[in-house]
Amino acid sequence: MAKITKIMKFGGSSVGSADRIKNVCRIIHNSALSQSKGDKIAVVVSAMQGVTDKLLVLDFAWVKEKHLAAAKELRVSSPIILLNELENIIKGIKLIGDASPMVLDLVASFGERLSAELIASYFKKSQAVDARKLVKTDDNFQNAAVDFSKTNVKIRNYFRKLPQGIIPIITGFIGSDDKERTTTLGRGGSDYTAAIFGAALNCDVIEIWTDVDGVMSADPRIVPEAVTLPQISYEEAFEMAYFGAKVIYPPTMLPAIKKNIPIVIKNTFNPEYSGTVICKKSKTGSSLVKNFSTIDDVSLINIGGMNLAGVPGTAERVFRVIANKKINVILISQASSEYTICFVVKNADAVKALSALNKEFESEIRDKKMAVEKKDDHSVIAVVGEKMRGIPGIAGRIFGVLGQNKINIFAIAQGSSEKNVSLVVNRGDKDNAIRFLHQEFFSPSRDAEVFLIGKGVVGSALLKQAKNRSGFKICAVADSKQMRFDGKGFETMNLKEYIRKAAKRQAKTKILVDCTASETIAKSYEDFAKKGFHIVTPNKKANVLPIKKYQSLREILAANKKYFYYDANVGAGLPVIETIKNLLATGDKINKIEGIFSGTLSYLFNNFDGKQKFSALVAEAKQRGYTEPDPREDLSGMDAGRKLLILAREVGQILELSDVKLENLADYDDAYFAGRLKKARAKKNVLRYVGSIKNGRLAACLKEVGVSEPLANTSGTDNIIAIYTKNYKNPLVIKGPGAGAEVTAAAVLKGILKIIHEI
Repeated sequence: MAKITKIMKFGGSSVGSADRIKNVCRIIHNSALSQSKGDKIAVVVSAMQGVTDKLLVLDFAWVKEKHLAAAKELRVSSPIILLNELENIIKGIKLIGDASPMVLDLVASFGERLSAELIASYFKKSQAVDARKLVKTDDNFQNAAVDFSKTNVKIRNYFRKLPQGIIPIITGFIGSDDKERTTTLGRGGSDYTAAIFGAALNCDVIEIWTDVDGVMSADPRIVPEAVTLPQISYEEAFEMAYFGAKVIYPPTMLPAIKKNIPIVIKNTFNPEYSGTVICKKSKTGSSLVKNFSTIDDVSLINIGGMNLAGVPGTAERVFRVIANKKINVILISQASSEYTICFVVKNADAVKALSALNKEFESEIRDKKMAVEKKDDHSVIAVVGEKMRGIPGIAGRIFGVLGQNKINIFAIAQGSSEKNVSLVVNRGDKDNAIRFLHQEFFSPSRDAEVFLIGKGVVGSALLKQAKNRSGFKICAVADSKQMRFDGKGFETMNLKEYIRKAAKRQAKTKILVDCTASETIAKSYEDFAKKGFHIVTPNKKANVLPIKKYQSLREILAANKKYFYYDANVGAGLPVIETIKNLLATGDKINKIEGIFSGTLSYLFNNFDGKQKFSALVAEAKQRGYTEPDPREDLSGMDAGRKLLILAREVGQILELSDVKLENLADYDDAYFAGRLKKARAKKNVLRYVGSIKNGRLAACLKEVGVSEPLANTSGTDNIIAIYTKNYKNPLVIKGPGAGAEVTAAAVLKGILKIIHEI
């Protein structure tokens, strides 16, 4: 008998269509070629995806069509005999109007039998093997127990007679009892079949081929930077599976565990990837924590009172009552004072549990010696890792990171094995808790990674200023069309793909820097925040969105505990927003803000002396790069208007951009400006485009300003902002360059460094 070195099991998603069956056959072929001379492989297959569910509701037409279509595409003979047999059975069931578990097992068996026949027909050097002839069970239909003494003999005898060069395609999930009646092996049945055959044949390895790369460190839908674990122990796999991790069903591993056979989780759609090895002991030097898994939709039952402390039998009464109601207890925690006991059950069982306890302890509750309460909508988080055992400080790191991020823990449980620390948190805090924990134990570095969008003058200046800075690195750069990661060549990528790819990075701190003026990018900030990014930007568009979107962004940032720095929105590098925040934080009240907010309009009226027409001065400013490509955008006052709205919202005013009253200078001709200048000079005043916030009113217009006033004392592209507060009777004046790539980039860099410092 040639040695069977490997069992390969392919799940329903792997064999879900003709194309996928072809792919599976390629994998089988390549694996067979890689075996040493004389060694063999065996294959276990599930039903095609969706088939078992359709069989159990007796949808013969759907099942027939799926398999006939697959046979046609594979260019093999249609499994007519099996389909006819199935049709007759289903007709009989519908005729009598009833189906016993025994009959349903028979119906369910057709999924695997049809799948094996199709694959064996397509893969020429193979034969379909009906596992019912080899796997012997009891008659507990739908969840039959295997008789290993009989099964092992039959499997070994079959393989002893297997012709050289033939690969068996074995039906998973099914067996038969002593009366040759079809049985099924319950949840994870096909994986179980693979383990049964692997153990009986003393295989070197059992491969479970599915639609993921392996066992993940966390749910990638919650933690995009979750990694595939190269190796975990049997015990770790048990813990993870109990808490919902995508790993094989634990009982299926038992035959392999007894024989110490490694189980490898592989991806049918990424066959070159090494996957996850499940074995007796994981390698030394691997991560202390392996996985963060959860059980959602659970309730916390608290029992407390004098009658608990030092009273024998109370705990026994609690859990006897719960057991009698057939309620599964997920987690138990008891204070050392014995004053309280709490345990976790599924939300669906919580009311029943509470009612049973209230009845059992009716007299104690009436006498106020005991209280029972239920708290719904919690989640259990399991921190799993074999190597946590005996390592001081693990629990401290877990509780520390959650405490720092203001996530409350309602109950804690840790077994003496120290391989699992379980926590109960609010359901709404679960995702963030897992993200923070994953960052703590899996991020390779505390250095921040910066993801820059916008390679224009500000972005380019930032790249120069950030060069050789410690504490962070710019790992991605993008413009409107292309994106580049880690200094590699540019590639075409849309915004959604950029967010997805950036989110997969494993840095503890990820910072989006938006140096564009794009509203589309601004609207994506919510997505970035949800994916774990802090945000720094000179882009004003997010802060002038409709108020509901504006508030939604801040709520999402707060919920995800992410920083948002936008000081460069107003005054470029001037500390305008920062100063306002500091004033409000100290309890001061801002009564009025007035100033020159547009660097372009500041330049124009600082230089408009009547010696040249105003339109000629605008053209000159455009040539010098002081205006937008279309100067009418500057002349409209909209830039100043946006800045006014941003500051108004900073002080708590609920306003929209449409509430800002703007004087549009593009509506006027040269004669108008000449006339305004003449009138101003007659009064020894100067012209300035002034914005103001007062009494909930926002406006910007061309005004005459006395030469002794602060707003008159400007040059170049200066911005000047005067802040009138309860404590500052004379205004607090902030003045300086209100535009320019270098000063704006410096403000952005300051935001990055503030985040790093805060983190």
